[in-house]
Amino acid sequence: MMHETISSYMGTALQSDFFAGGLALGAFGTAIALLRFVLLFLYRFVRRRALVSLTLDNRGPAYRHFCLWMEHNGVLSRSRHVRMTDGRWASGTKGYAPAPGRHWFIRQGRFCWLERDINERARVGRSENQSPMETLDITVLFGRVSTILDWIREGREIARSRDRIGPGLHIMRSGYWDSVGDVSGRSINTVLVDDDRIEVVLEDMRQFYSAREWYVERGVPWRRGYLFFGPPGTGKSSLIRALATDLNLDIGTMDVGRSDLTDDDLCEAMTCAPTGSLIAIEDVDAVFTRRESGEKGGGVSFSGLLNAIDGIAAQEGRALIMTTNHKERLDPALIRPGRADVHLELGHVSAASARRLFERFFPGETALARRFEARLGDSRLSPAAIQGALLANSRDPEAASLAQDLIAEPCTIAAE
Repeated sequence: MMHETISSYMGTALQSDFFAGGLALGAFGTAIALLRFVLLFLYRFVRRRALVSLTLDNRGPAYRHFCLWMEHNGVLSRSRHVRMTDGRWASGTKGYAPAPGRHWFIRQGRFCWLERDINERARVGRSENQSPMETLDITVLFGRVSTILDWIREGREIARSRDRIGPGLHIMRSGYWDSVGDVSGRSINTVLVDDDRIEVVLEDMRQFYSAREWYVERGVPWRRGYLFFGPPGTGKSSLIRALATDLNLDIGTMDVGRSDLTDDDLCEAMTCAPTGSLIAIEDVDAVFTRRESGEKGGGVSFSGLLNAIDGIAAQEGRALIMTTNHKERLDPALIRPGRADVHLELGHVSAASARRLFERFFPGETALARRFEARLGDSRLSPAAIQGALLANSRDPEAASLAQDLIAEPCTIAAE
């Protein structure tokens, strides 16, 4: 009875054009929704399986390296949408860049696209020269992340060879490494010492950077630590620059005495330090000075410093150089083997070493160089004091050879 009633109602309803149209429209909407769900599922599946992507921003050197790679290979030479820039959109590139938005290109038989975004509200860089934060999303169809990383590595090599005057300098800012350009190269022979201790350190560091397989085979972390110590003006910073120049490395430097630098910031910095760099922590005793003074607030703790140097997350494949004017202030736990494997003392130098610097300032003035050495006698001076005196008389070798500034100022002369 009920079945017959329902059949009767359905027959009557289907005879209605209004009801039949609504039913057809509902079925069509359901089919569209189902099709949309299937297409979205397929898109997500294909995106997960067939697409690889990497995001870069202009807070790190990889951004510039990828930009240089694109320009060198003419990747976007046919792009119809470009944006003029005030200067170069990445150091070493031209005065125009791809406009914000998506750009397509084919590379090595792979279909790729680049999406550039500029955030005017977020600023990066030094306070006196800030710029908007930019991001690049690089996507490759049926590729691998290693493919994009290879492009960045190629860009890094381009950066090394293009207008390079010396080691690249990277400064640790608040949570990222800021690439500030190159510093002038320096010969290892320009750092004054009385013996071959610098050559020994150079050879040690050279062997370290070429010994990756040796460390891997023995299950030893591929890290090497150095401590340079001695009075101010004895060449600690100059030696860092000379080592980086000779080994063709960049320099990553950080100030652990900053009150706004946290343990997490330091750990992250050591984890993502620029590739192909040696890391320099100058005046590392600043951590101990603040601790002894009872200063409160932010800043790196001693345990945070130790964890950053050789903790689980510490990056391998890099040399770490710490410098101090006061080795006696350093905790033995910081300078033990494994954290500071090589200790190098840089002190005041003899008159014979001072003479070598005089001869570099005034080539061919052998007689004056001998007089300069004799005037200094048994005095031992800091290389910075010797250089300052020679610079003051750089146009008058005769006056420089008298060493009046060095002899007349007892405070610049000290016995080791």
